[in-house]
Amino acid sequence: GNWKSNGTVETAKVLCKALMPGVPSWRNKVDVVVCPILPQLSLVKKITTKSPLKVCAQNVSASSEGAFTGEVSAGQLKDFGVQWTLIGHSERRTKYGETDAMTAEKMEKCQ
Repeated sequence: GNWKSNGTVETAKVLCKALMPGVPSWRNKVDVVVCPILPQLSLVKKITTKSPLKVCAQNVSASSEGAFTGEVSAGQLKDFGVQWTLIGHSERRTKYGETDAMTAEKMEKCQ
């Protein structure tokens, strides 16, 4: 699930612990991912390490590493062990004007 811009450290812990027991029953059917806010990514990754629950970033930059304040590159996410990210979300399109071309650039960076 996408946590949007919600939650605290405590709610992240509670939600992960509530979700983890049910994940094994879905193991061979779907991948179950949670998309915490960026400051909680490390905590959630640590909590879910021995669980089939996966961690997803809510966004990824269309740029590689460099002078892009506030952006997180696909390479940085991969280096951190994050294999999932949301790309092309309707909120990014309507609120930030992300286009199909920008979404395609992000997809290319994640390959």
